[in-house]
Amino acid sequence: MTTVTDQPDPEALATLVDVLLAEPAPAPADTAADGPDRAALAEAARLAFAAERPGPLPDHWWLAVPGATYEAAFEVLGLHDRIPVTVRYGLAAQEEDEKHTPEEVHRVFVTPEYAGWRLIYAESPLRETTWWPHEVVERLSAACGSAQVYFQDPHADSVIWAVAEHGALVRGYWRYGEPEWTGEPLPWEEVLTAADFAEPEDYEDAYAEPNTSEVQSIGAAASRLSLDPGAVSAGTPVRGHGWLALTVAGAGHGGFGPTPQL
Repeated sequence: MTTVTDQPDPEALATLVDVLLAEPAPAPADTAADGPDRAALAEAARLAFAAERPGPLPDHWWLAVPGATYEAAFEVLGLHDRIPVTVRYGLAAQEEDEKHTPEEVHRVFVTPEYAGWRLIYAESPLRETTWWPHEVVERLSAACGSAQVYFQDPHADSVIWAVAEHGALVRGYWRYGEPEWTGEPLPWEEVLTAADFAEPEDYEDAYAEPNTSEVQSIGAAASRLSLDPGAVSAGTPVRGHGWLALTVAGAGHGGFGPTPQL
């Protein structure tokens, strides 16, 4: 069965239309030459949400929280003035996610619920370590029950994945960190023994830390802990719709660059 993104409620949809009216954006094809009106934009938005289907998502830098408790993440992360958005809109907003008012403001995208999980994309805040990876998942998990962070830099060969439960870090891998591994291996992790190596020194080199495992890929970790965004497909169960929020209250959704397409 093909899954479909839910429609925003009327009040939430009205906030999105307010943003679209305030910013120059591509008008629906059937609107007048002098620009779209509120009714036309609202209908265009409804059609965009109705046409949306789950598909692969970026898999280099994201947070994950349970869909049942995700609402708490907005307060924990200091997010404000959210508007409902399609996934296309939310991901495009990450390409132009910063402005100055003169205070620095960022846009953060929260996906629909996929197979029980909401993913949070916050390109600049995370990359600038405004939210330290382990610290942020501990804070998020205290409010949401569980939280995870994933990062992979193909250029620097840096990899991070970590999971926290109820305010405490349970397990984490941070390549080149000191230590690289935090917590005990989870039941599904593959852990080798000295018998798996031809020479004892090979085992000692590979397993210099006692809690080391073979699960270093963020995709492998995510697929066991929650959801691998690169594996999202048209058959992935989906609930709700995406949200776009600001890191500064009242900063306005305009001024970030070209308005993304619905």
